[in-house]
Amino acid sequence: MDDAHRIYRELVLREFWPEIRVGLNLAFYRTYCVPRIARLLLGTGELTGRPLKRAYDTGVIMYELIAHGVDHPRGRQVLSALNRMHRAHDISDEDYRYVLGTLVFIPTRWVDRYGPRPLTTVQRAATLGFYRQVGAAMGIPAIPATWEEFEAEFEAYERAAFAFDPAAATLLASTKDLMVQRLPKAVRRFGFVRSMTAASLDVLLDKPARRALGRPEPSRILGLTVHVGLRLRAWIRRWRPVPVADQWEPGRANVAYPAGYTLDQIGPHT
Repeated sequence: MDDAHRIYRELVLREFWPEIRVGLNLAFYRTYCVPRIARLLLGTGELTGRPLKRAYDTGVIMYELIAHGVDHPRGRQVLSALNRMHRAHDISDEDYRYVLGTLVFIPTRWVDRYGPRPLTTVQRAATLGFYRQVGAAMGIPAIPATWEEFEAEFEAYERAAFAFDPAAATLLASTKDLMVQRLPKAVRRFGFVRSMTAASLDVLLDKPARRALGRPEPSRILGLTVHVGLRLRAWIRRWRPVPVADQWEPGRANVAYPAGYTLDQIGPHT
């Protein structure tokens, strides 16, 4: 295990586990903001036909890679499946780099804003180093070598590519339903839960993402409530010790796989 992978693994699976988990979810939503990516995702039928499995499969793929790295047998198996899934579609190198960039910058920005402390320079370098390894293993060319270069490319892409498309609204509606499905059944009975879940997600998205997704500006009261709550939580987390054990383990049970999963179950099956 090289230094970049070791450091990134530690910050994701232990020190910043809850923040990175939210950040990775927001990174996935951000891909809906690009019409050609949204249309591709909708066209697969996975997010609308099997949203629960698709959401958990995405998480499994990410955490398997983070836990094991690109050179571990489990990492290689996940990458093989990932490359096979993507080869079925005509995806530009520019789009590949953007999606990779969402995994670098969106969780990091969330940690910097709502984590117990910002990432260090070393942790940022490890984050970039790890995803450059993933990108190289996927055959993505011309990944910028420095944080500043990659972030500049990432932001320029968003300015040029973000726009509303009906596909994004369909995807968002499907995954918002999924967020409600993850709540306890007793809570799901109440009709206001669905609308509050949607409104809370609007708060977590920034203005460019909300515009591209066709979402309204959240109320100031809700925005302030969520922000204060997250900042308070960050302050409390600052005084808690870093977990000594990983907060995620391979193969464990979840909502989509109540008995646990094996790697050959992950991904679409025709």
